[in-house]
Amino acid sequence: MVRVGAVSVNVGVFVEISGLRDDREQAGMTTLLTEVVRAERLDDEVFVSMRGVGDDLAVRADSGDHKVIFAGFFRWQEDFEQRVTARATRLVPHARVRFGWEYEDEF
Repeated sequence: MVRVGAVSVNVGVFVEISGLRDDREQAGMTTLLTEVVRAERLDDEVFVSMRGVGDDLAVRADSGDHKVIFAGFFRWQEDFEQRVTARATRLVPHARVRFGWEYEDEF
């Protein structure tokens, strides 16, 4: 659970880094997303996996069907997206970073 403020919301989490060209880039992005998930204290709720084959590789952090309880999510979200994107593209400039947020009331 991330604690940033007083109001909480249940959100499904999805982060994908794609456009990776080889195993080295994929391993680096896996390490990056694993570190981010751990630093944000999401490691019990969001899981990192490698996807793709050949030169169409990606790494995904996903909460699956589970929703994560966030306090102050709307203040945290933009900063989180900017930090992850900056770190990923610093390591692999051609990487594409995509975020998905599924809110509880979107069922």
